[in-house]
Amino acid sequence: MKTPLNSFPTHSGEACRHSGRSLRRLIRNAAAATTCALAATLALAAPIAPVEHVGINAERGDPARWYVPADSPRLLYQTQVKEAGAALGEQLKECRALQAGRSECIAEANAQHRRDLEDARSLLSRSQGGAVRNR
Repeated sequence: MKTPLNSFPTHSGEACRHSGRSLRRLIRNAAAATTCALAATLALAAPIAPVEHVGINAERGDPARWYVPADSPRLLYQTQVKEAGAALGEQLKECRALQAGRSECIAEANAQHRRDLEDARSLLSRSQGGAVRNR
């Protein structure tokens, strides 16, 4: 036996309220799931910044000793002696590339190196309050 279309039960007020609650719950759960998925994607997609091993601006692979400050007079003196030696090496390299005036250039480089070493010794002797022996 066929039943007419208008004889089907319609939604009562209680059924509408129930469907409204389930729709809100569905939207809330979907929003929570979307938020969690987005947070997980951002957390995994962001590259982890490498922790610098020394110093703030340390280049990758630089040894830590390069960033230890020369805070004692002796360390400062040793640093100045190393820098004077490096400057002499660079000057001599440039002098050897010259064709004319090579010997004068080398003599000037050696004289500058001696002056740099004397300056380093005088700073050390002033900071220690006495004379420094020449080695």
